[in-house]
Amino acid sequence: MRTAIAISKLAKYYGRHKIVDGISLKLNQGEALGLLGANGAGKSTLIKSILGLVLANGGDIEFSGNPPAYLPENPQLPLSLSALNLLQFKCASFGLKAKDAEIMLGQLGLPASRHQTALREYSKGMRQRTALAFALCGDPECILLDEPMSGLDALGRAEILSLLKQRRDGGAAFLMSSHIVTDMVQLCDRVLIMAKGKICEEVTISEHSMHEVKVLEDKLAYWTGDHPRE
Repeated sequence: MRTAIAISKLAKYYGRHKIVDGISLKLNQGEALGLLGANGAGKSTLIKSILGLVLANGGDIEFSGNPPAYLPENPQLPLSLSALNLLQFKCASFGLKAKDAEIMLGQLGLPASRHQTALREYSKGMRQRTALAFALCGDPECILLDEPMSGLDALGRAEILSLLKQRRDGGAAFLMSSHIVTDMVQLCDRVLIMAKGKICEEVTISEHSMHEVKVLEDKLAYWTGDHPRE
């Protein structure tokens, strides 16, 4: 299986505070890898360090192909544009047809009647769908997602998860940070539990079941508790 991302001993710190503390991991094509942890665990900083959005203080990062696509936790969209204008711009940069923008927005659950509405008039959930459509446009082989379900209701989350599963099964690689354990269990093949900038435990997800949700919740509670770190 081809490796999409390999990082070794990645570190990011501010002064004496280590946000990412010597993390190593490997993500393969056709695999979804989850990052689970409490606020401040270092998940977002890890993702930004991989992308080069923040300068790491040490470690190695290798991509097998093009740099990954990225959906930030709080995407900043040009609110004066419509979703269709934004996606058509992205499609043009990849040599895709303008019609592909409409198809992508439809796949993300945005009704055709709203495609030409200015983004400033969209709800948070609709903006999140638009941002995800922008990230997925061009069929990237590797996508980094930071809280991709932010602002989505239960139906929206189910629709997005179904689309991501299709992309994963088609060979795309995902690294996803989320607070929603049920979403992580539905999509991911493995989950890395983070606390205080370190990976504390790796959990394999084989059944995508409610039992595994409970297992992850218990492990998260354990590693974010006050017991001594091993």
